Amino acid sequence: MCADQLNVAAFLPQISEHSGGVEQTLRIFEYSDRANVRYTAFLGDDNIRDSALRARIDGLRRSGLLEVRSVGNGGPHGPHDNFDAVVIPSEFWIHPLNRARAAGVHAPVLVKVHQLPYIGTFDVLKAVGIHTSSFSDIVRYPLVSAKYLADGVGYFAFQTAACLLSIRALARLRNSGVMAVTPVTVKNLRAAGFSRPTYVPDVHVGTDGALLRECLQRDEMPVYDGIYVGRFHPHKGFLDLPLITAHLKKLLRREVRVAVCGSPTSTRHLAQFRAKAKALGVEENLTMLGWLPQGELYAAIRRSRAVLYPSYVDAFSITVLESLCLGVPVVAYGIDALEMLWSRRKGVFLSRVGDPRGLARRFVDIDSDSRLDMARKDAERQSGELMATYTWERAMEDERRFYETCFERLGG
Repeated sequence: MCADQLNVAAFLPQISEHSGGVEQTLRIFEYSDRANVRYTAFLGDDNIRDSALRARIDGLRRSGLLEVRSVGNGGPHGPHDNFDAVVIPSEFWIHPLNRARAAGVHAPVLVKVHQLPYIGTFDVLKAVGIHTSSFSDIVRYPLVSAKYLADGVGYFAFQTAACLLSIRALARLRNSGVMAVTPVTVKNLRAAGFSRPTYVPDVHVGTDGALLRECLQRDEMPVYDGIYVGRFHPHKGFLDLPLITAHLKKLLRREVRVAVCGSPTSTRHLAQFRAKAKALGVEENLTMLGWLPQGELYAAIRRSRAVLYPSYVDAFSITVLESLCLGVPVVAYGIDALEMLWSRRKGVFLSRVGDPRGLARRFVDIDSDSRLDMARKDAERQSGELMATYTWERAMEDERRFYETCFERLGG
Protein backbone atom coordinates (compact mmCIF):
# COMPACT_ATOMS: atom_id res chain seq x y z
CA MET A 1 0.00 0.00 0.00
CA CYS A 2 1.09 3.55 -0.74
CA ALA A 3 2.29 5.29 2.41
CA ASP A 4 0.78 8.68 1.52
CA GLN A 5 -2.36 9.55 3.42
CA LEU A 6 -5.48 9.92 1.32
CA ASN A 7 -8.03 12.51 2.44
CA VAL A 8 -11.49 11.40 1.41
CA ALA A 9 -14.82 13.22 1.72
CA ALA A 10 -17.68 10.77 2.33
CA PHE A 11 -21.25 11.72 1.41
CA LEU A 12 -23.84 9.21 2.55
CA PRO A 13 -27.45 8.76 1.40
CA GLN A 14 -30.34 8.91 3.84
CA ILE A 15 -30.10 5.89 6.14
CA SER A 16 -33.16 4.82 8.09
CA GLU A 17 -32.20 1.24 8.98
CA HIS A 18 -29.24 -1.08 9.28
CA SER A 19 -28.18 -3.12 6.24
CA GLY A 20 -25.16 -5.00 4.96
CA GLY A 21 -24.07 -1.99 2.93
CA VAL A 22 -24.36 0.33 5.93
CA GLU A 23 -22.35 -2.08 8.08
CA GLN A 24 -19.68 -2.27 5.40
CA THR A 25 -19.41 1.52 5.26
CA LEU A 26 -19.08 1.88 9.04
CA ARG A 27 -16.45 -0.85 9.19
CA ILE A 28 -14.44 0.79 6.42
CA PHE A 29 -14.43 3.98 8.50
CA GLU A 30 -13.38 1.95 11.55
CA TYR A 31 -10.44 0.29 9.78
CA SER A 32 -9.42 3.29 7.66
CA ASP A 33 -6.18 3.90 9.54
CA ARG A 34 -4.92 0.44 8.47
CA ALA A 35 -4.63 1.75 4.90
CA ASN A 36 -3.74 5.36 5.79
CA VAL A 37 -7.04 6.83 4.63
CA ARG A 38 -8.58 9.77 6.45
CA TYR A 39 -12.36 10.13 6.07
CA THR A 40 -14.47 13.22 6.62
CA ALA A 41 -18.20 12.46 6.61
CA PHE A 42 -20.45 15.34 5.56
CA LEU A 43 -23.83 14.72 7.17
CA GLY A 44 -27.12 16.55 6.97
CA ASP A 45 -29.75 16.59 9.68
CA ASP A 46 -31.76 13.91 7.87
CA ASN A 47 -28.85 11.63 6.92
CA ILE A 48 -28.90 9.10 9.76
CA ARG A 49 -32.37 8.43 11.13
CA ASP A 50 -31.49 5.37 13.20
CA SER A 51 -30.32 6.27 16.71
CA ALA A 52 -28.03 3.23 17.04
CA LEU A 53 -26.27 4.12 13.79
CA ARG A 54 -25.90 7.75 14.89
CA ALA A 55 -24.28 6.49 18.09
CA ARG A 56 -21.81 4.37 16.12
CA ILE A 57 -20.83 7.30 13.92
CA ASP A 58 -20.40 9.47 17.00
CA GLY A 59 -18.19 6.76 18.51
CA LEU A 60 -15.99 6.77 15.42
CA ARG A 61 -15.77 10.54 15.65
CA ARG A 62 -14.79 10.46 19.32
CA SER A 63 -12.16 7.82 18.67
CA GLY A 64 -10.51 10.01 16.03
CA LEU A 65 -11.20 7.59 13.16
CA LEU A 66 -13.74 9.83 11.45
CA GLU A 67 -14.19 13.57 11.13
CA VAL A 68 -17.84 14.65 10.92
CA ARG A 69 -19.05 17.93 9.44
CA SER A 70 -22.49 19.31 8.82
CA VAL A 71 -23.41 20.09 5.23
CA GLY A 72 -25.49 22.96 6.53
CA ASN A 73 -22.55 25.05 7.79
CA GLY A 74 -21.84 26.92 4.55
CA GLY A 75 -19.39 24.45 3.03
CA PRO A 76 -16.09 22.90 4.05
CA HIS A 77 -13.65 24.67 6.32
CA GLY A 78 -10.61 23.36 8.15
CA PRO A 79 -7.42 21.36 7.66
CA HIS A 80 -8.84 18.63 5.40
CA ASP A 81 -10.33 20.77 2.62
CA ASN A 82 -8.03 19.46 -0.12
CA PHE A 83 -9.73 16.13 -0.67
CA ASP A 84 -8.30 13.47 -2.92
CA ALA A 85 -11.75 12.02 -3.62
CA VAL A 86 -15.45 12.26 -2.92
CA VAL A 87 -16.69 8.79 -1.98
CA ILE A 88 -20.37 7.86 -2.11
CA PRO A 89 -20.63 4.38 -0.56
CA SER A 90 -24.04 3.60 -2.00
CA GLU A 91 -25.89 3.02 -5.26
CA PHE A 92 -28.21 5.84 -4.16
CA TRP A 93 -25.65 8.37 -5.32
CA ILE A 94 -27.57 11.30 -6.84
CA HIS A 95 -28.63 13.12 -3.66
CA PRO A 96 -25.20 12.70 -1.98
CA LEU A 97 -23.50 14.05 -5.13
CA ASN A 98 -25.76 17.10 -5.12
CA ARG A 99 -24.85 17.72 -1.47
CA ALA A 100 -21.14 17.38 -2.28
CA ARG A 101 -21.46 19.98 -5.00
CA ALA A 102 -23.52 22.28 -2.78
CA ALA A 103 -20.85 21.97 -0.08
CA GLY A 104 -18.18 23.05 -2.55
CA VAL A 105 -16.18 19.81 -2.42
CA HIS A 106 -14.55 19.24 -5.80
CA ALA A 107 -12.66 15.99 -6.41
CA PRO A 108 -13.05 12.76 -8.39
CA VAL A 109 -16.34 11.08 -7.48
CA LEU A 110 -16.04 7.41 -6.55
CA VAL A 111 -19.32 5.51 -6.22
CA LYS A 112 -19.62 2.13 -4.53
CA VAL A 113 -22.50 0.04 -5.89
CA HIS A 114 -23.67 -2.83 -3.69
CA GLN A 115 -26.84 -3.63 -5.62
CA LEU A 116 -28.99 -1.98 -8.25
CA PRO A 117 -30.80 1.06 -6.81
CA TYR A 118 -34.44 0.49 -5.89
CA ILE A 119 -34.70 -3.12 -7.08
CA GLY A 120 -31.54 -4.85 -5.85
CA THR A 121 -31.03 -7.57 -8.46
CA PHE A 122 -32.94 -9.24 -11.29
CA ASP A 123 -32.82 -12.64 -9.56
CA VAL A 124 -36.59 -12.87 -9.18
CA LEU A 125 -36.72 -13.48 -12.94
CA LYS A 126 -35.12 -16.88 -12.29
CA ALA A 127 -38.49 -17.93 -10.87
CA VAL A 128 -39.85 -17.86 -14.44
CA GLY A 129 -36.76 -19.42 -16.04
CA ILE A 130 -34.75 -16.29 -16.95
CA HIS A 131 -31.28 -16.95 -15.54
CA THR A 132 -29.25 -14.35 -17.43
CA SER A 133 -31.26 -11.17 -17.88
CA SER A 134 -30.96 -9.10 -21.03
CA PHE A 135 -32.35 -5.61 -21.37
CA SER A 136 -35.41 -6.99 -23.18
CA ASP A 137 -36.13 -9.29 -20.21
CA ILE A 138 -36.31 -6.35 -17.82
CA VAL A 139 -39.77 -5.40 -19.11
CA ARG A 140 -41.02 -8.58 -17.38
CA TYR A 141 -39.50 -7.62 -14.03
CA PRO A 142 -42.52 -5.64 -12.70
CA LEU A 143 -44.97 -8.44 -13.52
CA VAL A 144 -42.82 -11.20 -12.03
CA SER A 145 -41.98 -9.12 -8.95
CA ALA A 146 -45.66 -8.40 -8.33
CA LYS A 147 -46.26 -12.15 -8.17
CA TYR A 148 -43.36 -13.05 -5.87
CA LEU A 149 -42.51 -9.89 -3.90
CA ALA A 150 -45.90 -8.81 -2.55
CA ASP A 151 -46.50 -5.44 -4.18
CA GLY A 152 -48.31 -4.06 -7.22
CA VAL A 153 -47.16 -4.00 -10.84
CA GLY A 154 -47.29 -0.20 -10.86
CA TYR A 155 -44.99 0.02 -7.85
CA PHE A 156 -42.40 -2.26 -9.44
CA ALA A 157 -42.68 -0.51 -12.81
CA PHE A 158 -41.86 2.79 -11.10
CA GLN A 159 -38.95 1.18 -9.22
CA THR A 160 -37.59 -0.33 -12.44
CA ALA A 161 -37.77 2.98 -14.30
CA ALA A 162 -36.06 4.80 -11.43
CA CYS A 163 -33.32 2.16 -11.37
CA LEU A 164 -32.62 2.37 -15.09
CA LEU A 165 -32.56 6.18 -15.07
CA SER A 166 -30.11 6.20 -12.15
CA ILE A 167 -27.82 3.63 -13.78
CA ARG A 168 -27.82 5.47 -17.10
CA ALA A 169 -27.00 8.76 -15.35
CA LEU A 170 -24.15 7.06 -13.46
CA ALA A 171 -22.72 5.82 -16.76
CA ARG A 172 -22.55 9.45 -17.97
CA LEU A 173 -21.02 10.89 -14.78
CA ARG A 174 -17.70 12.56 -15.57
CA ASN A 175 -14.50 12.40 -13.52
CA SER A 176 -15.78 9.37 -11.66
CA GLY A 177 -15.08 5.73 -10.87
CA VAL A 178 -17.38 2.89 -9.89
CA MET A 179 -16.84 -0.08 -7.60
CA ALA A 180 -19.14 -3.07 -8.02
CA VAL A 181 -18.72 -4.93 -4.75
CA THR A 182 -18.99 -8.42 -6.30
CA PRO A 183 -19.25 -10.03 -9.77
CA VAL A 184 -22.97 -10.39 -9.07
CA THR A 185 -23.25 -6.59 -9.00
CA VAL A 186 -21.33 -6.37 -12.29
CA LYS A 187 -23.73 -8.84 -13.93
CA ASN A 188 -26.76 -6.83 -12.86
CA LEU A 189 -25.20 -3.51 -13.88
CA ARG A 190 -24.50 -4.92 -17.33
CA ALA A 191 -28.10 -6.15 -17.63
CA ALA A 192 -29.27 -2.63 -16.77
CA GLY A 193 -27.16 -1.17 -19.57
CA PHE A 194 -24.06 -0.01 -17.64
CA SER A 195 -21.02 -0.69 -19.83
CA ARG A 196 -18.28 1.37 -18.16
CA PRO A 197 -15.32 -0.35 -16.46
CA THR A 198 -15.90 -1.21 -12.82
CA TYR A 199 -13.52 -2.11 -10.02
CA VAL A 200 -14.36 -5.42 -8.30
CA PRO A 201 -12.52 -6.03 -5.01
CA ASP A 202 -11.23 -9.44 -3.98
CA VAL A 203 -12.64 -8.84 -0.49
CA HIS A 204 -15.13 -6.13 0.43
CA VAL A 205 -16.34 -7.39 3.83
CA GLY A 206 -14.84 -8.96 6.92
CA THR A 207 -15.97 -11.03 9.87
CA ASP A 208 -15.66 -10.76 13.62
CA GLY A 209 -13.22 -13.67 13.81
CA ALA A 210 -12.77 -13.64 17.58
CA LEU A 211 -16.49 -13.81 18.28
CA LEU A 212 -17.07 -16.43 15.60
CA ARG A 213 -14.30 -18.64 16.99
CA GLU A 214 -15.68 -18.28 20.51
CA CYS A 215 -19.13 -19.43 19.35
CA LEU A 216 -17.65 -22.18 17.20
CA GLN A 217 -15.84 -23.69 20.17
CA ARG A 218 -19.07 -24.15 22.10
CA ASP A 219 -20.55 -27.62 21.76
CA GLU A 220 -24.05 -26.42 20.92
CA MET A 221 -26.73 -29.03 20.30
CA PRO A 222 -29.26 -27.96 17.64
CA VAL A 223 -32.66 -27.05 19.07
CA TYR A 224 -34.07 -25.52 15.86
CA ASP A 225 -34.60 -27.37 12.59
CA GLY A 226 -33.85 -24.16 10.76
CA ILE A 227 -33.25 -20.47 11.29
CA TYR A 228 -34.07 -17.45 9.17
CA VAL A 229 -31.71 -14.47 9.47
CA GLY A 230 -32.51 -11.30 7.58
CA ARG A 231 -34.69 -8.26 7.23
CA PHE A 232 -38.41 -8.90 7.51
CA HIS A 233 -38.92 -7.98 3.87
CA PRO A 234 -40.18 -9.84 0.77
CA HIS A 235 -36.80 -9.28 -0.95
CA LYS A 236 -35.27 -11.60 1.66
CA GLY A 237 -37.97 -14.24 1.25
CA PHE A 238 -39.51 -13.38 4.61
CA LEU A 239 -43.04 -13.95 3.32
CA ASP A 240 -42.00 -17.34 1.88
CA LEU A 241 -40.94 -18.60 5.30
CA PRO A 242 -44.39 -19.64 6.64
CA LEU A 243 -44.98 -21.73 3.51
CA ILE A 244 -41.50 -23.29 3.75
CA THR A 245 -42.19 -24.16 7.38
CA ALA A 246 -45.58 -25.68 6.47
CA HIS A 247 -43.95 -27.83 3.79
CA LEU A 248 -41.22 -28.95 6.21
CA LYS A 249 -43.88 -29.94 8.73
CA LYS A 250 -45.76 -31.95 6.10
CA LEU A 251 -42.74 -33.60 4.49
CA LEU A 252 -41.05 -34.51 7.79
CA ARG A 253 -44.39 -35.62 9.29
CA ARG A 254 -43.62 -34.02 12.60
CA GLU A 255 -43.63 -30.68 14.35
CA VAL A 256 -40.71 -28.44 13.39
CA ARG A 257 -39.06 -25.46 15.04
CA VAL A 258 -37.86 -22.55 12.92
CA ALA A 259 -36.24 -19.50 14.54
CA VAL A 260 -36.83 -16.10 12.95
CA CYS A 261 -34.16 -13.44 13.50
CA GLY A 262 -34.16 -9.90 12.19
CA SER A 263 -36.17 -6.73 12.41
CA PRO A 264 -39.26 -5.50 10.58
CA THR A 265 -38.89 -2.87 7.88
CA SER A 266 -42.66 -2.49 7.57
CA THR A 267 -45.58 -3.30 9.85
CA ARG A 268 -47.44 -4.33 6.70
CA HIS A 269 -44.96 -7.09 5.90
CA LEU A 270 -44.99 -8.35 9.47
CA ALA A 271 -48.80 -8.43 9.43
CA GLN A 272 -48.74 -10.36 6.14
CA PHE A 273 -46.27 -12.83 7.64
CA ARG A 274 -48.41 -13.42 10.71
CA ALA A 275 -51.55 -13.83 8.62
CA LYS A 276 -49.83 -16.43 6.44
CA ALA A 277 -48.46 -18.30 9.46
CA LYS A 278 -51.93 -18.40 11.02
CA ALA A 279 -53.64 -19.54 7.81
CA LEU A 280 -51.06 -22.33 7.35
CA GLY A 281 -51.22 -23.42 10.99
CA VAL A 282 -47.53 -22.87 11.69
CA GLU A 283 -47.68 -20.03 14.23
CA GLU A 284 -46.38 -22.34 16.98
CA ASN A 285 -43.63 -23.65 14.73
CA LEU A 286 -42.09 -20.21 14.20
CA THR A 287 -40.06 -18.84 17.11
CA MET A 288 -39.84 -15.08 16.65
CA LEU A 289 -36.49 -14.10 18.19
CA GLY A 290 -36.41 -10.68 16.48
CA TRP A 291 -33.27 -8.59 16.49
CA LEU A 292 -30.40 -10.08 18.49
CA PRO A 293 -26.95 -8.74 19.45
CA GLN A 294 -24.27 -10.34 17.32
CA GLY A 295 -23.07 -12.84 19.94
CA GLU A 296 -26.61 -14.02 20.66
CA LEU A 297 -27.36 -14.24 16.94
CA TYR A 298 -24.30 -16.43 16.35
CA ALA A 299 -25.34 -18.67 19.25
CA ALA A 300 -28.84 -19.02 17.77
CA ILE A 301 -27.36 -19.96 14.37
CA ARG A 302 -25.14 -22.57 16.04
CA ARG A 303 -28.21 -24.06 17.72
CA SER A 304 -29.86 -24.58 14.32
CA ARG A 305 -29.50 -27.54 12.00
CA ALA A 306 -29.44 -25.25 8.98
CA VAL A 307 -29.96 -21.68 7.87
CA LEU A 308 -33.05 -21.33 5.67
CA TYR A 309 -32.23 -18.59 3.17
CA PRO A 310 -35.03 -17.95 0.66
CA SER A 311 -33.65 -14.58 -0.43
CA TYR A 312 -34.55 -13.10 -3.81
CA VAL A 313 -32.03 -10.24 -3.61
CA ASP A 314 -28.34 -10.35 -2.66
CA ALA A 315 -24.98 -9.39 -4.09
CA PHE A 316 -22.91 -11.32 -1.54
CA SER A 317 -24.70 -12.36 1.70
CA ILE A 318 -22.84 -11.81 4.94
CA THR A 319 -25.41 -14.18 6.51
CA VAL A 320 -24.15 -17.07 4.39
CA LEU A 321 -20.53 -16.21 5.18
CA GLU A 322 -21.13 -16.05 8.93
CA SER A 323 -23.24 -19.22 8.92
CA LEU A 324 -20.51 -21.21 7.18
CA CYS A 325 -17.92 -19.74 9.55
CA LEU A 326 -20.09 -21.10 12.37
CA GLY A 327 -20.22 -24.54 10.76
CA VAL A 328 -23.93 -24.36 9.94
CA PRO A 329 -25.16 -25.46 6.48
CA VAL A 330 -27.27 -23.14 4.32
CA VAL A 331 -30.32 -24.19 2.28
CA ALA A 332 -31.18 -21.36 -0.10
CA TYR A 333 -32.77 -20.24 -3.32
CA GLY A 334 -30.27 -20.41 -6.17
CA ILE A 335 -29.89 -16.66 -6.77
CA ASP A 336 -26.70 -15.40 -8.42
CA ALA A 337 -25.00 -14.54 -5.12
CA LEU A 338 -25.35 -18.14 -3.98
CA GLU A 339 -24.59 -19.74 -7.34
CA MET A 340 -21.65 -17.53 -8.32
CA LEU A 341 -20.01 -17.00 -4.92
CA TRP A 342 -21.01 -19.81 -2.56
CA SER A 343 -22.19 -22.90 -4.47
CA ARG A 344 -18.73 -24.50 -4.50
CA ARG A 345 -18.44 -24.29 -0.74
CA LYS A 346 -19.18 -27.25 1.49
CA GLY A 347 -22.49 -26.93 3.27
CA VAL A 348 -24.39 -24.89 0.65
CA PHE A 349 -27.51 -26.47 -0.89
CA LEU A 350 -29.58 -24.64 -3.50
CA SER A 351 -33.13 -24.92 -4.79
CA ARG A 352 -35.18 -23.17 -7.46
CA VAL A 353 -35.86 -19.48 -6.88
CA GLY A 354 -39.40 -18.74 -5.75
CA ASP A 355 -40.28 -22.35 -4.88
CA PRO A 356 -40.90 -22.71 -1.11
CA ARG A 357 -41.82 -26.38 -1.45
CA GLY A 358 -38.62 -27.00 -3.43
CA LEU A 359 -36.51 -25.44 -0.67
CA ALA A 360 -38.27 -27.53 1.96
CA ARG A 361 -37.82 -30.67 -0.16
CA ARG A 362 -34.11 -29.88 -0.55
CA PHE A 363 -33.79 -29.70 3.25
CA VAL A 364 -35.64 -33.00 3.71
CA ASP A 365 -33.61 -34.79 1.02
CA ILE A 366 -30.24 -33.90 2.54
CA ASP A 367 -31.58 -34.58 6.03
CA SER A 368 -32.87 -38.05 5.15
CA ASP A 369 -29.49 -39.43 4.08
CA SER A 370 -27.41 -37.68 6.82
CA ARG A 371 -25.87 -35.18 4.41
CA LEU A 372 -27.02 -32.34 6.64
CA ASP A 373 -24.98 -33.65 9.57
CA MET A 374 -21.98 -34.31 7.34
CA ALA A 375 -22.30 -30.83 5.86
CA ARG A 376 -22.10 -29.37 9.35
CA LYS A 377 -18.74 -31.06 9.91
CA ASP A 378 -17.51 -30.01 6.45
CA ALA A 379 -18.54 -26.42 7.09
CA GLU A 380 -16.69 -26.39 10.41
CA ARG A 381 -13.51 -27.58 8.70
CA GLN A 382 -13.53 -24.66 6.23
CA SER A 383 -14.45 -21.97 8.76
CA GLY A 384 -10.83 -21.10 9.59
CA GLU A 385 -9.99 -20.44 5.95
CA LEU A 386 -13.10 -18.26 5.52
CA MET A 387 -12.27 -16.17 8.58
CA ALA A 388 -8.69 -15.72 7.38
CA THR A 389 -9.88 -14.64 3.91
CA TYR A 390 -12.65 -12.25 4.92
CA THR A 391 -11.09 -9.68 7.22
CA TRP A 392 -11.82 -5.98 7.50
CA GLU A 393 -8.10 -5.25 7.10
CA ARG A 394 -8.18 -6.86 3.65
CA ALA A 395 -11.43 -5.10 2.79
CA MET A 396 -9.86 -1.74 3.68
CA GLU A 397 -6.79 -2.52 1.58
CA ASP A 398 -9.03 -3.24 -1.40
CA GLU A 399 -10.96 -0.03 -0.71
CA ARG A 400 -7.78 2.02 -1.01
CA ARG A 401 -6.75 0.04 -4.09
CA PHE A 402 -10.06 1.07 -5.68
CA TYR A 403 -9.26 4.74 -5.05
CA GLU A 404 -5.74 4.46 -6.44
CA THR A 405 -6.92 2.53 -9.51
CA CYS A 406 -9.43 5.27 -10.27
CA PHE A 407 -6.81 8.01 -9.79
CA GLU A 408 -4.54 6.28 -12.32
CA ARG A 409 -7.36 5.87 -14.85
CA LEU A 410 -8.53 9.46 -14.41
CA GLY A 411 -4.99 10.80 -14.60
CA GLY A 412 -5.00 12.15 -11.03
